[in-house]
Amino acid sequence: MLERIALVVLALLAISTGTGQAAEMMESSLEFRTGYRKDKIDWNIADVDNLPNILSELTWDDLEIYDVEVSGKLQIPFHNRYDADAVLKGSLGYGWIFDGENQDSDYDGNNRSQEYSRSNNDTDGDNVLDASIGGGFRFRMLDGRLALTPLAGLSYHEQNLNITDGVQTLATPSRTPPLGAFPGLDSSYETEWRTGWIGIDLDYQAGAATHLFGSAQYHWADFSAEAVWNLRNRGTDALAQSPSFRHAANGSGVVLAAGVVMNLTPRWTIDLVGDYQHWETDRGTDTIFLADGTIGKTYLNEVNWKSSSLSLGLKYRFF
Repeated sequence: MLERIALVVLALLAISTGTGQAAEMMESSLEFRTGYRKDKIDWNIADVDNLPNILSELTWDDLEIYDVEVSGKLQIPFHNRYDADAVLKGSLGYGWIFDGENQDSDYDGNNRSQEYSRSNNDTDGDNVLDASIGGGFRFRMLDGRLALTPLAGLSYHEQNLNITDGVQTLATPSRTPPLGAFPGLDSSYETEWRTGWIGIDLDYQAGAATHLFGSAQYHWADFSAEAVWNLRNRGTDALAQSPSFRHAANGSGVVLAAGVVMNLTPRWTIDLVGDYQHWETDRGTDTIFLADGTIGKTYLNEVNWKSSSLSLGLKYRFF
C-alpha cells in the first residue's frame, strides 16, 4: 500500500515542479476535487463441503461518503507526425462514510434458503482510500478539438468498514441472540484492491471555454481483506481477534467517468464529474483463525463493489 501511495505522491510532486527549458515544453496541472459518493459492498462464503453453497452473507448498503481528491497531470509534447504527447497522471483520494447500513445473514440451505439468522446493523467511523497512477500518449484529431489518450497504470483501493449497533431481525432459539437490539457489536472488515489497469481518456473542445471529457478503465485486481468479529470471542468456536478471518481472491473492475470543464481564466478551470465503478471477484479463499490457534479454510464465493459519485473540481494549470 505505502509503495503505491508513494508513487502517486511523487507523480503529483513532479507535476508541480519543473524548471528551465524542460518546463517551457510541458503542460502540467494540479486539481482539488470534492463530492458525494455512494457505495455498496457485499460478500458471501460457502461451507467447507459446499453445503450450503451460501453459508453466510454480509452486505453494506447505501454507504454515503464525503470524498476529497487531489490529482495531477503532466503532459510533454513531441513534435512528430502523429501529433502525440506523453502523459503522466496520478490521483489520491480519501472519503469519510457518514451513513450506511449493514446486513448479516446465515443459512442452512443452498441458494440462500433456510435462513436462520439475520441482523441489521449500522456502520460507524468508516473510511475509504483510493490511489492511482498511469501514463500513456495523447493523440490530437479534428484540428486539435478532439484528443484521445490510451493509458496503462496501477491503482490501490481500500474500504475500512465497521459493524455497530446490532439489531437481531430474524432469530432461531439457542442459535442466535433473541429478536431486538443486542449490545457490544463492534466488528470490522477491511479490504484492499491492488490493481493494474488499461484505459482511454477522451477530451472534446465543445466551445471556446468548454470541454467535454470521458474515460473508461478496465482493472485486473488482487483482492484481500481482514476481519475482526468481536462478539465471536467465547465458546468452542471462538474466533481469534487479530484477525478473525482473511479473504483472498482475484477480480476485475470497470471504472467509467464523464464530465464537463469550463475555463475560468487561462490557468484556472472548474469541472463537474460523474463517476461509476463496478468491481467483482472470482471464487477465492476464506481463511478462518480460531482462538485456540486452529486455522481452517473454506470458499469465498464472491465479493461485489459498486460505487457512483458526483464531484466538483477546481484545477490550476502551472504551465
